[in-house]
Amino acid sequence: MPLKQLLTQDELDFIRKLQQTASIQTTGPSSSLVVNGPSQIQNLLTWLAAHERTTIQAQFENRQVSFPLHLVQDEFNELQLQLGVPTISEDGPKVRPWRVNLDKPVVLKNAKGHASAMWVHQISFEGVLLDLHDQRPAPKRFALQFCPPGIDEPITLRGWLERQTDHGLYAYRLSQSDKDETERLRQYILEQHELAHPTLPL
Repeated sequence: MPLKQLLTQDELDFIRKLQQTASIQTTGPSSSLVVNGPSQIQNLLTWLAAHERTTIQAQFENRQVSFPLHLVQDEFNELQLQLGVPTISEDGPKVRPWRVNLDKPVVLKNAKGHASAMWVHQISFEGVLLDLHDQRPAPKRFALQFCPPGIDEPITLRGWLERQTDHGLYAYRLSQSDKDETERLRQYILEQHELAHPTLPL
């Protein structure tokens, strides 16, 4: 039986609306945000959050903190802006992502949990500094699991070789295609920043 005989036009329109709004929902927001201001500003901010990469930026000491804004729909079908996990950058000759310096290097593993020859020394939300424990040339790209102490499930990292450092390590740029994996990496970096700087608000 054709679908149009099972559902009314209003019901079909409602289902289409749900499908469209589902594409702007995200998981794991850290907190909700109430926006006060003229309706024109609220409408512009809502449109930007729905269509463009939108962030709130703050600066303290020598750090920049950027919170992504996500547009989500609550149980009453109302749209809300919510803050995601922030990215932290350091000021200097040029702004660069804050890096986690691991006390002990962490081996990257494949999907089956077997250790690779690549060990993580530093990691940020944009890149990773690796040591290779074999004599083969550094791969141009990799997709491996990062599971440092303190996290339950490994984070998939996808990296492209950029250069070899003066100390014999290899710098890879990360390109995280999965939003959930990106959020988990940012959350890990945020937690490490809190441990490294317990007196700071982040």
